[in-house]
Amino acid sequence: MKNNAVKSDERTAKITGRAAAVTLILLWAALVIVGIYKTVKYGAGSTTEEILLFLGSLLVFLILKHRKETVDLPKDFFGRPLPTAPDGKDKRVRIKAYVVDSLLNGVLLAALNVGLNQLNRNFSFTTIDCGSVFLTILVNGAMDIAVISAVFMLINYIWGEHNIKKYNAMLAEEDEV
Repeated sequence: MKNNAVKSDERTAKITGRAAAVTLILLWAALVIVGIYKTVKYGAGSTTEEILLFLGSLLVFLILKHRKETVDLPKDFFGRPLPTAPDGKDKRVRIKAYVVDSLLNGVLLAALNVGLNQLNRNFSFTTIDCGSVFLTILVNGAMDIAVISAVFMLINYIWGEHNIKKYNAMLAEEDEV
């Protein structure tokens, strides 16, 4: 009888966690759609509430997830776990994966920015006018890629290496027991 109660609690926790994740994903999707619509219709300054809701919910999610005694090991672009040893070779492999992920995110977000800028001229993160339309798009896209990739690289490196250190500390603690 006691064993069934434990299984029921685990299943209930798993179902509740899945429902919360689906709700959060739907909220984020709705915020992105509303944000794109408002940006196209009213300009870049009209999405403050959507951005704050998105970032606030993401921050709450990450804080609550991080408080648990689990570690999300960093993964490469294809979802494969990265090596966890603190030595130089494994760290170089992780840094290479962080760079690739950062560049891909930078390119995707820069392409989104260029596309939104073509729909509404008031929308742009960078506004360097180079004379010709093509050269302006090229320069602004390159600037977007550089800035966004640098931000993602910093976030990936700090978050990934923090989780690696936490994981290695948990392994060392288990070996002591």
